[in-house]
Amino acid sequence: MKSGFFEAIKAFAENLGFDLVGIVPFRPVKEAEAFLKKWTAKNYHGEMRYLENFKERRERLRGKIPDAQSLIVLGVNYFPGGAKPGMKASFPQGRIARYAWGKDYHEAVREKLRKLEGFLREKHPETRCVSCVDTEPLFEKAYAEKAGFGFCGKHTNLLTKRFGPWVFLAEIVTNLKPDFDPPKAKGNCGHCRRCLDACPTKAILPSREIDARRCIAYLTIEHKSIIPEELRPLMKDWVFGCDECLKACPFAKFSKETGWLEFKPEAGFGSSLDLLSLFRIKNNRDYKRKFEGTPLSRASRKMMLRNASVALGNLKAKEAIPALEQALENEAPLVRIHAAWALGRIRKEECREVCD
Repeated sequence: MKSGFFEAIKAFAENLGFDLVGIVPFRPVKEAEAFLKKWTAKNYHGEMRYLENFKERRERLRGKIPDAQSLIVLGVNYFPGGAKPGMKASFPQGRIARYAWGKDYHEAVREKLRKLEGFLREKHPETRCVSCVDTEPLFEKAYAEKAGFGFCGKHTNLLTKRFGPWVFLAEIVTNLKPDFDPPKAKGNCGHCRRCLDACPTKAILPSREIDARRCIAYLTIEHKSIIPEELRPLMKDWVFGCDECLKACPFAKFSKETGWLEFKPEAGFGSSLDLLSLFRIKNNRDYKRKFEGTPLSRASRKMMLRNASVALGNLKAKEAIPALEQALENEAPLVRIHAAWALGRIRKEECREVCD
């Protein structure tokens, strides 16, 4: 297919708001598959069992479009800027990872992908395609490297010189075969280990792997059960996700504020949550209604109360004692275990103050 169409795809995608666009052959990435197999064999994926049946899921994807030829790889700069300055809150707050400050990126990006699919079919009616936003069995970062977006750092996140580490990825698998992007040179982290040193729980390993079982993002979002007690103090006041490794990365100097209004703090809950307000949400229906349309809905109510309890314990927030005591009486076992731990931390601090 002529390169003119390739350029037309790029132009249309950029007009939709995509910051990075590339097209690569839709072929297996054997080195990434081998890495995943070894990684899951070490159980570094924790409770994310869906990663164990990658080949089966990939075959289902291939079955949707057997004659797939290419992959349109798309990147979105989501960096929302810094937290807005203002008066210091009089209530304890928990930090939220930057990717979750605004609306749910899955829906925001999916809407744009539908328009790009429409463009492809308009130009070539025989087009068949499948849009992917984080949920399909694709090695997104490996394809993004092949498209020339950047390279994966030691923290396993994609690093770009245009936007730093703050990039969402999406793809369209299609039976079209436009000219592909020429290969681009890869980068590397060299001897830098700032992300390893910055990780509070030491989840980033020298082997360029993440032990998800220790990662704060995993523990607050993907992990459904009890958080290991030895990790709780290291989680600080993070209540949903974590940005410590990305903030420490030298590539953060390339950060630019996103042009997508959906990812601005004003579109969601911003950089932090009132932790005590979470305990005032008394049922799952109200919780779902409050966080609907934002990434925060990924964590269930009891998971978020678990996370909030850990953050309150680390903040030594005395004003949280009544809410935590009530949680001991009325909440699910998962919440009660962490509320009791938080109360122990806070009361220990009280005792220390009295002794001093």
